[in-house]
Amino acid sequence: MKKWFHRSLKNQLIAFILIVVLIPIIILGLISYYSTVQLSKDRAEISGESFLEQIQDSISFIINDVENMSVFLIGNQAVQEYLQVEGDPIYPQREIYGFLSNLAFSKQYIDDIIIYPSNGNSPISTNLVMDTEEMGIFDRIPSNKWWSYRKENETVDGRQERISLTRPIRSTSDFEQIGYLTINLNVKVIEAYLNAGELEWDGSVFILNNGKLLSGNQTVSQQVDSSELQQIIDQTKQDRFTYELGAEKFTIFTKEIETVGWDLVSVIPFQEYSSQNKYILWLTVYSVILAGVLITALVIFFISKILRPLIKLTDTIRTANPGDKLSAVDSFSYNEIGDLISSYNQLNERISVLMRQVQKNEAIKRQADLQALQSQINPHFLYNTLASVHWIALQSQAYDISRVVSSLSTFLQFSLNKGNEYCTIEQEVGHVRHYVDIKEIRFPDTFSLQLDIPEEIKQDCILKLILQPLVENSIKHGFFSLQQHYGRIKITAEKKDNRIHFAVMDNGAGMSEAKRKELQSQFLEDPLSSGVIGTNYGLRNVNLRLCLHFGQASGLRIFSEKLDGTTIQFSIPRKGR
Repeated sequence: MKKWFHRSLKNQLIAFILIVVLIPIIILGLISYYSTVQLSKDRAEISGESFLEQIQDSISFIINDVENMSVFLIGNQAVQEYLQVEGDPIYPQREIYGFLSNLAFSKQYIDDIIIYPSNGNSPISTNLVMDTEEMGIFDRIPSNKWWSYRKENETVDGRQERISLTRPIRSTSDFEQIGYLTINLNVKVIEAYLNAGELEWDGSVFILNNGKLLSGNQTVSQQVDSSELQQIIDQTKQDRFTYELGAEKFTIFTKEIETVGWDLVSVIPFQEYSSQNKYILWLTVYSVILAGVLITALVIFFISKILRPLIKLTDTIRTANPGDKLSAVDSFSYNEIGDLISSYNQLNERISVLMRQVQKNEAIKRQADLQALQSQINPHFLYNTLASVHWIALQSQAYDISRVVSSLSTFLQFSLNKGNEYCTIEQEVGHVRHYVDIKEIRFPDTFSLQLDIPEEIKQDCILKLILQPLVENSIKHGFFSLQQHYGRIKITAEKKDNRIHFAVMDNGAGMSEAKRKELQSQFLEDPLSSGVIGTNYGLRNVNLRLCLHFGQASGLRIFSEKLDGTTIQFSIPRKGR
């Protein structure tokens, strides 16, 4: 560690900054832990009350809905008549059963609705399996409010848990009791409402009715004496208190459902607070560790950023290859490191200028050598000699020789073209025709040429000697390798989007996909090396000249399949003469 500390200024800066920052972070974490423990307890109590109020609203809504439904049923004329007329009339039963079913099926929390007449008529129930044991509790039902209890009934789907709400039905004319109304609530739906909210602590929520567990977590009865808890609730009349059962302590929150006399109870074991405190402790530890890691990373990052230009400069100089252009190093600092990098960039730029000058001189030298080579061919002597041969051939009536010599003379004259690099499309096409004439004399009736060049673009400029090498490639590689094959070459040109698109198509031997990909790959490499070395010289030379004069977008594109011909396309910008 000591050796690492004294190794560099960078390591010393990192160590000092971490000591200065991390110690206050640790102290702040301890203070935050003790403050959060107390605040979390207070917040949990407030959260528990708020949570229970939300459930109270949901359960009260269900009870109020049941209350309104019972008022509607008790006041219904058909129900009143059926409960006061003896003889089990069928028609009212069907009518009453109809709207009882509609009410029951429209509410998810209602399992079934039952009307028990006091006059001996048959009970009417939405449940196909009638529970006759329930009539035995009617003598215990208070006359002025709901009677509720939990039971298990047999249904078409098997035995199911329900919360039964029963109240007397009185005559609307003389207020005499004429029957009972029972509305059975689905226990699973009620428990779903109890579990709908998210209690901050891992507690239990249930409903007490006269000291009995009406709905909720069945394991609560193993932790809490519900009868004793009911007595404490009735005596204290408090919404929140602490309840002790042996060595266990619980925080109790209560809310009353007044319509039915239920007590909504939430029980939170004290051990949950201890667990939460441990959670806060570990959260604080993890937070301090995470803060330490982040601070360490940021310190290393910023110190490295300050020294990065100098490191980059060192790496650039160390990894540079002789003869290659050195890369410039960016620096936005204005200190001694910035001055050093600025001096390096100026030196690098000077070296680049000298390298470009050397390259320019080499290019001029190669051009001079080429011009010297061309000057050695004495074009005028060559043209005069070919004219003499042409005249002798005509005198001897050797018309094929005359045609070849004439086409060759024109072909060579166009190729030299006084050193000009550009010509019109019409001249380039004429040059192709002369080349084809020469080939047709040598290889008669083996191929033909078709041209589709619009008149409007014939006077536009094109780079010289572009189409002829493509036609030569079709004849040499497309036709000669096939026996008894008549070749067809078609050259098309089309003006589109201020560019002229050319295509040279043949019906020759074509090439494999691997060969086509190899050519396209070589096309991409040639501009980087500024020259063509190796095979396929003709096509690659044309592609290189197009890229150097018009950019990569004008390079050759090859489409070919084995034994199905080849199409070569390229495009150039429109350029008047």
